[in-house]
Parts: sequence; C-alpha cells; structure tokens
Amino acid sequence: MPVRSLRLTLLAGLTAAAVGSGGFVATVVAEAAVAGCRVSYQIGAQWSGGFTANVGITNLGDPLTGWTLNWDFTAGQQVTQAWGASVTQNGARVTAVNAAWNGQLGTNATTSMGFNGSWNNSANPVPPSFTLNGVACTGAVTGSPTPSPTPTQSSPPPTGDPWTPPARYAGPLAQVWQHQEQTHNNGNLYGFRNYGWDQLMANGGSINYCVRWDSRAHVTAAQRDQIHAALQRQYQKWMNQMLDNGRGWHNWPYTTVPVRVVGWAVRDRAQLEWTDNSVDIYVNDIRENAPQCGEPCGRYFHRDGNYSGCPGGASHHYDHSLWLTDGFGGGAGGDWGQRIGTEYVMRNLNAENIHILLHEIGHTYGLDDFYDWDPLPGEGFIMKAGSASQITEFDKWMLRDWWRRLKSRYGR
Repeated sequence: MPVRSLRLTLLAGLTAAAVGSGGFVATVVAEAAVAGCRVSYQIGAQWSGGFTANVGITNLGDPLTGWTLNWDFTAGQQVTQAWGASVTQNGARVTAVNAAWNGQLGTNATTSMGFNGSWNNSANPVPPSFTLNGVACTGAVTGSPTPSPTPTQSSPPPTGDPWTPPARYAGPLAQVWQHQEQTHNNGNLYGFRNYGWDQLMANGGSINYCVRWDSRAHVTAAQRDQIHAALQRQYQKWMNQMLDNGRGWHNWPYTTVPVRVVGWAVRDRAQLEWTDNSVDIYVNDIRENAPQCGEPCGRYFHRDGNYSGCPGGASHHYDHSLWLTDGFGGGAGGDWGQRIGTEYVMRNLNAENIHILLHEIGHTYGLDDFYDWDPLPGEGFIMKAGSASQITEFDKWMLRDWWRRLKSRYGR
C-alpha cells in the first residue's frame, strides 16, 4: 500500500524535521581533515514491505578517483537490489562502492546511486549519518572553520518530486533500470554517447532522418509526404511523454521536436516519382544488401558531429535512418534508427498509432526489450512487443527514467 512521502533534512547534531512532501531526504554535513561531503537520501516510493531510495553524493573536498559510501540502518531495513554502485550489507551496516562509470568525483561534483529495500511496515527512518571514504559527511572542507550547528529553515521543496511514477510502478521501474545498466553497451550504459537523447540535444531539439527505401516499389511525391508526416506524428508521441500540462518535465527543454526528412536512398532513381530537390537522393549505394544513405552525412558514422564530407553540409546530415524493407516482419531499432516492413508502413500511414514504429523509436532512446522477462506481468506496454498498440503510462516513466539519469550530461 503506498504511503505518503515526507522530506526530512538533517544537520549534524540535530534531529529530523518534516518540511514537505516528495521523499525522505537526509543532508549530513561536516568538517574533515582532508575532505568533505554531502549526502542526500530520498525515498521515492514506499509500499507494503518494500521501498525505493535514491542517494545523491557530493564531494566537497579534493577530487576522488573512487569512493565508498557507508551508513547504518536503524530499523532493520535490508537492501535487496541496487544500481549505480555495488552494494553489500552486513547486519545494519551498508557499504556502497562506486560503479565503473561514476568513480571519479571532482571537487563539488555530484553522482547518485539507488536501491530497492525491504522494511518492517512500521518504521523506515533515514540513516542518521554517512561516511565517504571513511570521512564523516559534515559539509565543511579542509581549512574551513567549524560553524556551530544552528537550526536552519530548509528552502521550500519544489512542487512535488519530479520522480513520481505510480507507486505500483516504482519497483518494476527500478528493476528495468538495473537490467539496462547491466546489459546496455556491455555494462557501460553511461559510456555510450549516441542515444537518441544525445542526437536530439546536439541538434538543439530537432531530428533529421534519411529513408532507406529497401523496396522495388515506386513512391509518388504524395506518398513521400505522407511518410514524412506520419514519422513526425509518431515521433512527437514519444516527445509528448516528457511534458506535463504542456511544460517540460524535470527541466526537459522542448515542447515539440521537429522531424525533418533530408534524404532518400534507393536502388534506382526512377523509383522516386518526383523531380523537386526537397530531399537529397542517394542511388545504388548498397550496404547490408539495401540502399544506404551517404555515410559522410550520417550521425551513426560521425558521432563527433563533423559533417565536413557531407555534400550539403551539416544541415543535410541525418541522425536516424528509417529503413523500410519489403516483406520484413516485426522491426528493429537502435541509435542508427528504425527498420520495419514497407507494406506495414504504407498500410498504416494514417493510423493513429504505428505501433511497431513506436516500439522501435523507443529503442533509439535506450528503452529495453522484454522478450525474456516481464517487469509488469499481466499488463501490456509498447516496449513489450505485441502487448500494446500505443505508448502507456509505464512506457512514459521508463522514458523519463532515462532523461533524469542522463540530463546532467547536457547541463540540465
């Protein structure tokens, strides 16, 4: 049963005080001989027997090349799974060691980890103190005078913690994220720099496509324009998941994302029944037994953003390929774009939801497949192939989970 969250702020030597809603937060600060740190501990969701906690770690001292965070539970809580750190527990004592991607912490740098835990359904208090590499987190840094602890008024919390999925999704979402961390990019999810997020932010809020027409059929100008329009509609459906009442969720910067098709690749120019120069046309450049858009213009081939070899320059580059293949069942998707059947797309140009395309766009933004496991038994969602025909609430929060974990790389 979900319980109401509270936010708590702790200062060294002071007791906790409830100051608002949105989770349990402990901020513990102190002076140390060679270091300083600050820790926030927030319970994002709590239900009968279980809870999810997010832990923020700020290094206030000299740069660190690795870290170990320790704390003690006081009410029998147990960590059951964790992400962003390797976590062990011995009795009440919890030890969290950095992951491969977040061990380096410069001065004033922040990282985070999280975990699912169990509790006794009676009390789930915030740990009273934390240490980072053996140094108590009290907030002062080397050489700073130690202030007398005095009660302070915490600043008003924001209007609700932005991470507020339905309580019944909290555990499954945490499981999904842990699975993605373990499997994406050979376990180095954060080291990969060509997710749809990276492409979109590099462009300042737009996406360019090139169509790989892997078909012998001809295409009229009207059909071309219908494909372009359908692509824009379906793409925006995902982008809409990042909005609340028309405003960006958790500092998301875009309300609409323009999708521009800049090129078509075909085997034979005569297949394209238009003469205007609205798109670049690539003829009989065959890769993977299919027409390929020019590699000098492709983000997949030039992740550094150098399109000096692209005949039309950077404005003619493409981020994704829409690869339409005759007789292709199902779909495929990734940072390179999406591949689906030509016949399927042409039948569904005016459909409200082109669900296979929606599923594959989800992969471009890092969302997982669920062929071998199911975090939400009995419920369909677009990323569980064949179980839903439209983006669901669970899909929305999986997408938002990616943004909240990657947004710092874009200064958001």
